[in-house]
Amino acid sequence: MTKKIRTKSRRTIFRRIFKPAWLYLLSRSLEPLSANFGSNRGEPIDRYYIDEFLLENSDFIHGSCLEIEGNVYTLKFGKNITRSDILDLDNRNTKANYHADLRNMPEIKDDTYDCIILTHVLSFIDEPASAIKECHRILKPGGVVLVTLPVTGRMDGRAPENDHWSFKTASAKYIFGKCFTHEKLEIKSFGNVLSGLGHWIGMAQEELTKKELDHVDPRFPIMVTVRAQK
Repeated sequence: MTKKIRTKSRRTIFRRIFKPAWLYLLSRSLEPLSANFGSNRGEPIDRYYIDEFLLENSDFIHGSCLEIEGNVYTLKFGKNITRSDILDLDNRNTKANYHADLRNMPEIKDDTYDCIILTHVLSFIDEPASAIKECHRILKPGGVVLVTLPVTGRMDGRAPENDHWSFKTASAKYIFGKCFTHEKLEIKSFGNVLSGLGHWIGMAQEELTKKELDHVDPRFPIMVTVRAQK
């Protein structure tokens, strides 16, 4: 495994050296620098912001937690985890202990979870308001749902027909405000025009400085984040 990781790391470095972003921009190509969110050049830019958001809110990731498809973020950022459940609509996912639709989860009782983590999930749900309502139901009083929502980026290559929504801070506030009181909502944006351009064309995190990544310009966000407490 270590050898494979090192080989991949060398390949991503070579791609950044022999196909630099500045040369790509000069070429005025109609194809992206990377069609895989920059993952073949390093770490995708949007994951930098997902990690930053979850790190900022890691104190809320505790007790009983629910995550979609896997529990990577629960294990990475959680503290004092007593229950780590995984939900997926796909029955082929053997890691999931719940195979259900986020919009309707009768299998899960009211007031079950201290924390629910939804990273870039709601954009693939045709009725996100129903999913938010269900998350509110299964949260314990005082429980928190941590959500990341895309603003810009390519269509999903696996199932573009299911890639329904992009969000802004205003739309996030509106849709979550239907279930959560505004006093219990914290909605933020991440990104700027440079990191947004990099994300759009397929640059990797490693091709930008920390200062460039950390600058927040609300006019040009890459993603919106929501912390909603019941």
